[in-house]
Amino acid sequence: MVKLTKAKTFQAYLDSCHRRYSCVHCRAHLANHDDLISKSFQGSQGRAYLFNSVVNVGCGPAEERLLLTGLHAVADIYCENCHTTLGWKYVRTNTHTYYATYLCLHTVK
Repeated sequence: MVKLTKAKTFQAYLDSCHRRYSCVHCRAHLANHDDLISKSFQGSQGRAYLFNSVVNVGCGPAEERLLLTGLHAVADIYCENCHTTLGWKYVRTNTHTYYATYLCLHTVK
C-alpha cells in the first residue's frame, strides 16, 4: 500500500516490505520487491530490473530506441525528488506487447 504525504521529502512512502528499492542518491522509495518482474534486463548503462509499477518518478518525452529486443518507443524516467535518471518506461512496443506497461530501473553496484 502507498501512503501519500506532503510533510516528507518525497510524495509516496511504501509500506514495510521484506525488500524495497530506492533512489541511490536521495533514498526516495521507488518500488516494492513484490512488483519486480525480472532481473535479466540489459540497459545502456548495464543491468536493469523490470518492474510492474514504481512510485516517485517523473517521465521524459517518448522516443524511438533500438533496444536488444527490437525497436521500442520508450521514455526516460527520473527521480522526482533529486532528478536522477533511473531508467526507462515502455510507451509502445512493436515486437513485445507484454512490455507495454512495464518500467526498467538501472542497477547500481
